[in-house]
Amino acid sequence: MINIDDLSTKTVMEIKSFAKKNNIDILGANRKVELLEIIKAWTPEKTAEIVKEDKNDLVAVFAQKHLFWNGLGNLQKGYNIVTKEASEKWTTHKAVRIATPSEVASYYGKA
Repeated sequence: MINIDDLSTKTVMEIKSFAKKNNIDILGANRKVELLEIIKAWTPEKTAEIVKEDKNDLVAVFAQKHLFWNGLGNLQKGYNIVTKEASEKWTTHKAVRIATPSEVASYYGKA
């Protein structure tokens, strides 16, 4: 888990370095408060919340790095389960693509 209090004592360059090291896309943010907000929103627990949605409305996407989109949420590097509506927005980002059911099953050893 990321400790935002520790990061808040860092400089903007140190925070950007942390984001780069952890593959968190800061989407061009330059102000310390914006950077901290993006990093704070990037948590693995967020993906679990989506699973509560209707399973017929879920899509698997693959993200090449950790990403945050204000108002949409975050993706972890790798496979993520999102709503169909969210997938349509996420796939407009060059680092995100739809994942096929067979590739997801193969990745998790179910194929």
